[in-house]
Amino acid sequence: MKKIVLSIACFVVSATLFAQQDTVYLKKESKKRVITDRQPQMIFAELGGPGIVFSANYDRRFTKEIGGFGYRFGLGYSFTNDFKFTTIPVGVNYLMGDKSKGRFFEVGLNGTMILVSEDVYTNDGFFSVDNVDNKRKTFFMTSIVLGYRSQPVRGGFSFRGGAMPVFIEGETGIGAYLSFGYNF
Repeated sequence: MKKIVLSIACFVVSATLFAQQDTVYLKKESKKRVITDRQPQMIFAELGGPGIVFSANYDRRFTKEIGGFGYRFGLGYSFTNDFKFTTIPVGVNYLMGDKSKGRFFEVGLNGTMILVSEDVYTNDGFFSVDNVDNKRKTFFMTSIVLGYRSQPVRGGFSFRGGAMPVFIEGETGIGAYLSFGYNF
């Protein structure tokens, strides 16, 4: 009976350790600094923002601290009846705030390459493979993100939202973004 109980206990302990393999472990925690066993990372889907309409993104801190400097990159795609475009947002950001609770004010600088494919129809708008002229145009957009980020210290559901001044081809504007993702 002792062997069975010992075997079950070993199995439960090993299964628990294996299941927690992706858990973020804290190495040092104080009000000013929260250091983990690895660099905090996040994957997220973003509406608006540097990806313009929709983008899938990856974000990572440069150090093992929860806050501070980090980088992001992503890929977006959208289309209308007249054109389609792909976006590649890349940026750096800084998180400041309550590190022990994972609530931050986020400031970031982003550059986005926008690849536009426009189908121009000839012959009075009738579609034919022979009379479609595909024009590709590349734009570059710069943006600054200013917003709120909730990123749990030990990993889990993350949320971002805020405003974004935009600079593209000599024009300026303002946009917004809303992101949902997973921090690990």
